[in-house]
Amino acid sequence: MSRFFGVPIAWIFLFIETRFQSNKGVVNSVADRRRQQRTKLAFRYFSWKKFFNLLRIELALRTGKQRLGGTPYEWEIDTTNICQLKCPLCHTGLGTVNRDKGIMHFDLYKQTIDQIKDYVVWLTLYSWGEPFLNKRIHEFIGYAHQNNIATIISTNLNKPLTDEQVDSVINAGLDVMIISLDGVTQEVYEKYRVAGHLDRVLDNIRLFVERKKALGSQTPYLEWQFIVMLQNEHQMEDAEKMADELGVDSIIFKRVDFPWGEDNPDVAKKWLPQRSEHVSEAPLDRPYNENGKRCWRLWRTSVVNWDGGLAPCCYMTDAADDFGDVNTTPIQEIKNNEKYLAARGLFDEKYTPTTYVGCQGCPVYVDSPIGERRGAIDIPRPQVALSSVKIQLNGMNSNGSGSAVAGKMIVKGSKIDAASNGTGGKVAEPAGVDVRLKEKD
Repeated sequence: MSRFFGVPIAWIFLFIETRFQSNKGVVNSVADRRRQQRTKLAFRYFSWKKFFNLLRIELALRTGKQRLGGTPYEWEIDTTNICQLKCPLCHTGLGTVNRDKGIMHFDLYKQTIDQIKDYVVWLTLYSWGEPFLNKRIHEFIGYAHQNNIATIISTNLNKPLTDEQVDSVINAGLDVMIISLDGVTQEVYEKYRVAGHLDRVLDNIRLFVERKKALGSQTPYLEWQFIVMLQNEHQMEDAEKMADELGVDSIIFKRVDFPWGEDNPDVAKKWLPQRSEHVSEAPLDRPYNENGKRCWRLWRTSVVNWDGGLAPCCYMTDAADDFGDVNTTPIQEIKNNEKYLAARGLFDEKYTPTTYVGCQGCPVYVDSPIGERRGAIDIPRPQVALSSVKIQLNGMNSNGSGSAVAGKMIVKGSKIDAASNGTGGKVAEPAGVDVRLKEKD
């Protein structure tokens, strides 16, 4: 009954939110044809506790309050940062993520979910890795579903999948599966999805459509995401026809994003399409298409990496920029710790920065009215030493050569300790892989 009466209230709030925003709203920040689907998803998992928490966060955002009474309500958990492709505009594909590679321990995941389940509107189970390389991804999805949390994954679908694997994901309750597919011929597709196989992706899509029908399931909602680039913009109409033939639920044409820090106009020229409607206003200047009074991600969102490192947004890929560690610190403490207060304080004229946060170099802050008036902040970035990590997956080394990705992962170094549940002692096996710890070479 409370859910029934809560829906119209939520509709009223989101109507206001999408028209009177502090910056780009949490709904309007996604692709145009994606907004209605995401809104419906929020209603499907509605609760009064989530709703009033959302109101508290929105009030804090609009008033610029540094210390939160509520809890961020849009969460991203990267269950693995390993990917078998080498996409040239992705930090993972470029090898510029300064974080050890691994797969999240399921106990750490449950520990995180148990702390945020009453506040999450959307949970995205991906960031810089391929979710299906975690062979227990269905268990991660299932645990969130059991706790009334909407789940979304984004996948390149390049791992060969069986009926049993697909059924396990469907039965776990996955709500949305975003399929990253940027071309309808192998020649065009592989220019960006380097080392990808178009036929394998199409086979997996057909399998998901087939198994959904066989199981009588409406979910997951299959969303084809087509990043519009110079080499593939001529295939947009063919992609729409193929989407109908395959039976996906929708196709989204997305603008291309460039890695944070990329400022080479020649790189932009290589990838940006000729159609102006598919080019951001300042594609090399800002990772997000916004320019407002403050960055809403510091209030609304949080990202938990596979190793437990917590950051306010996915563009903070480096371990040195983490705001906290959920292995050792409760999330309710992290959300108002020194780094979060310092980051939110950047958007307060009266605040004097004294603590380094990665946000101080982000274009969203630098190009904001306050950032332009304040100018450069001379606080040095601390260095975090990573372990010497080597990953092997059925003969595949960390540079992607060798056989197909599947099977055992061998990790050298001690960083894998971060995947434990924080109890100390012997490291338990991370979900879905065999781990052997060795001394550094």
